[in-house]
Amino acid sequence: MSVFDQLSREAAKRQLDFLVIGAHAVICHGFVRATDDADILVRKENRSQWEEMLRGFGYKVVHDGGSFLQFESTDETCWDLDLMLVPAETFGKMFAEAKVVKLGGVSVRIPSLNHLFALKIHALKHGRGLRRLKDMDDVIRLALANGVDVRSESFRQLFVKYGDLKLYEQVLQACGS
Repeated sequence: MSVFDQLSREAAKRQLDFLVIGAHAVICHGFVRATDDADILVRKENRSQWEEMLRGFGYKVVHDGGSFLQFESTDETCWDLDLMLVPAETFGKMFAEAKVVKLGGVSVRIPSLNHLFALKIHALKHGRGLRRLKDMDDVIRLALANGVDVRSESFRQLFVKYGDLKLYEQVLQACGS
């Protein structure tokens, strides 16, 4: 059973919604790249329910950054799992515009392209090292794969709101604009 099948079944039983983010969402939006984990976004107030459910799957918390938790599976054949916690209002907006896709043979929701850009730009603003390079590459490749006009005011405003204009200029330069 895939991690997405397992998550979908148990989350439905517990009436917990989630969005698949990270590389799996990037892939579904047109840029195929490798990954060795799964990332999900959930409501912050459901944290304890998610932790309990994931412990039941054999996961243990290896890093707790408050609004970002990293879990490792005791089963080496299972992906590690990252859990991003956001306020209910933020989750609601993202969930309302989410796209349904098939992952691991099961229907799940991923953020809209603009919401995925927002997540990636926020990660860029706060990231370091190789993680930052991977997020920058995701933003650039997603823009190119989806024919996004990187010079558009709406794209620029994503950087104003979630990142900064220095990052925006770096994306423009990388895209040859």
